[in-house]
Amino acid sequence: MRGRKPYRSTLFGLLILVAALFPAFLQAADISPGTVVVAVDSSRSLSPGDMKGMWDTVHGILDHMPAKMAFGLMAFGDEPQWILEPPATAAQISEALPQIRPVGNFTLLNDALIMAARRIPESGIILLLTDGRDENSATTVEDVAGICRRNHVRIFPIEVGRRVDGKALRRLALLSEGSVLGRAGRVEAAEAADSILQGLGEAAGEVEASRPEVQAPPATELPAATPVPPQVETPSWLLPLLLLLLLAICAVFLLLLRRPKASGSPTPIGERKEWETDPVLRIDEAAPAPDPEVRLGPTPPMEKEADELRLDPSAYERLPFSGDLDRTTVLDEQHILSLREEGKTSRSFRLREDRAFAVGRAPGVNTLVLQSKALSTQHFKIVPHDGGFAIVDLESTNGTLVNGRRIRAHHLNSGDVIQAGDIEFEYKRMLQSLS
Repeated sequence: MRGRKPYRSTLFGLLILVAALFPAFLQAADISPGTVVVAVDSSRSLSPGDMKGMWDTVHGILDHMPAKMAFGLMAFGDEPQWILEPPATAAQISEALPQIRPVGNFTLLNDALIMAARRIPESGIILLLTDGRDENSATTVEDVAGICRRNHVRIFPIEVGRRVDGKALRRLALLSEGSVLGRAGRVEAAEAADSILQGLGEAAGEVEASRPEVQAPPATELPAATPVPPQVETPSWLLPLLLLLLLAICAVFLLLLRRPKASGSPTPIGERKEWETDPVLRIDEAAPAPDPEVRLGPTPPMEKEADELRLDPSAYERLPFSGDLDRTTVLDEQHILSLREEGKTSRSFRLREDRAFAVGRAPGVNTLVLQSKALSTQHFKIVPHDGGFAIVDLESTNGTLVNGRRIRAHHLNSGDVIQAGDIEFEYKRMLQSLS
């Protein structure tokens, strides 16, 4: 149970982090997705009926806009003036619209558009309701197009009045990459709202694409106040879904921590020797492995030099019989590795129970160094295992065979024949008399 405390601390820290960040996620969802300035023609060229048609059209569009949208309201006749500066709400715009009355003798359309575009320094939409006639403005359509391009503002005109200059309205829309929504009283509110939101998204994309190339606006065109940056509206269901997903992951993690330890884990028997603390030898699971093969434990230290026997191995195969019944013969089991090379005398080596025995071509890293080109620099290793010995192939090029079968790791039995390249070995367990 003690080993689980760090995991529980990590889990509790994750829960605290989620709780701390969740209000920020909710706040991010409330960010305004953009700014729309409603610019209304208030000159005497429009009749009270035209004005009422404008109010009804604007109300319908506002009803289909996101609740967190930032709005502004401007009227222009003899001069442009702000009724409500951004950021205002849709409800405030709806309340202020009926207060606008036709006044003045001129229509400063271009000057009003310049004033609105300056109030939207990064991106936004001007919803323009007018007959398209400009009278007595100090600026031109080209001036309007220039500031709209710089500030990524799009103009969406709606035709109002009996004498509409449709060509002028289409020109304003084309130069600012907006579109004419139609005639007041005949505009489909839902479609108009969708067009405005699409225009906001495109304008915001242009701003993001142009951020590496920072262009300072002219000093005369600085914004009067910090604008509300356009944002894409976040669906209201997304953040609760993310929170539920995080809580589900934490619950699964807790269940995994509380799962009881699987039975059948190996239990250490007796005291471990010093070499048993070495890292566990890893065996390639993808390689073919016959049934007596085993997965080995820690690799013991390698024997530095091979201890070659000077006696004939056949001397260990039989035990001399003694007629002296009063004397007990003490036997010692020996593990012998015999080497047979073509054209050379057979040699035998004693395997130690506390040392590994490595075979290969590279000096300094092998117990037995052989110069056969069929061997790898480190071909195989024999290590103590389960009261006997096991052989492990060291990812050699030509592989290691035991009794004709290629192995990765194999528990050796007396009489097993080992083939490494063109060299043959034989493993034997023999009894030797000590008394």
